[in-house]
Amino acid sequence: MIDNEQSYVIIPEGSYTIGLEREAVDRNWDGAGSHAVKKEFLYASCPAHNEEIRRVMISKRLVSRAEFNRFAASTGYLTEAEIGGWGWISVDGQWRKRDGVCWRRPFAGPGDELYASDGRVPVMQVSWNDAASYCRWLSSSRGLLARLPREAEWEAFARIAGVPEFGRSALSAPGITDQEEFLNAVIGASAGEISPPGLLWEWTEDWYDRYPGGGDHRDFGTVYKVLRGGSVLSEPVQRNREFRLRKCPTARSPYYGFRVAVAG
Repeated sequence: MIDNEQSYVIIPEGSYTIGLEREAVDRNWDGAGSHAVKKEFLYASCPAHNEEIRRVMISKRLVSRAEFNRFAASTGYLTEAEIGGWGWISVDGQWRKRDGVCWRRPFAGPGDELYASDGRVPVMQVSWNDAASYCRWLSSSRGLLARLPREAEWEAFARIAGVPEFGRSALSAPGITDQEEFLNAVIGASAGEISPPGLLWEWTEDWYDRYPGGGDHRDFGTVYKVLRGGSVLSEPVQRNREFRLRKCPTARSPYYGFRVAVAG
């Protein structure tokens, strides 16, 4: 049973081209903006290849704070940040552990009041494990086959949503300098029918592993999960539909969120 098809983007069954050719990375690298990100991490999106995708629906909106609150209130679920008592935040461009950070208080400081004032804002400071637990609850409570989008599904969704491929009018960061500006940008963009990719990094179902025919990388395997899309604070080179960010399933920050995929 699907609760409301209007809440989803339908990805039709078919064969989709996923990833990049290495030559395209080399050709467009110099014009890709800041090179704070190593080129090898874009090579992890190579080579371009075809993947068969079965019909799937991906939520138009990122899961909101209010939706995650219903899950936590219904189940008593505690996120990994709540259990551990800390999360990651960015301070002057440096990542730091901050006590008291969790999805209820993603910054443990300025910005938390604004975040709590609008239930539409995407939930933040959730790990892959937290996101997967939400999807399992949604499946059991609504009778859905809900999970996180697979990488290929997310990339097909991003194409439909108008996210450019690498080297084609890459999305640029809007020059945000503090948490309130960041939250206002995210809340404003979330007010429409669809939460556009590129607001928060979005967890996907898959392990960070090599593509068919791709080369090896020291991080490939079953250690890291993949986030896609970049956030409003990401480097331009990351804000396209192919870039793959790898993080441990326990990782959390104010700049990670997720959508839901529903099979069928």
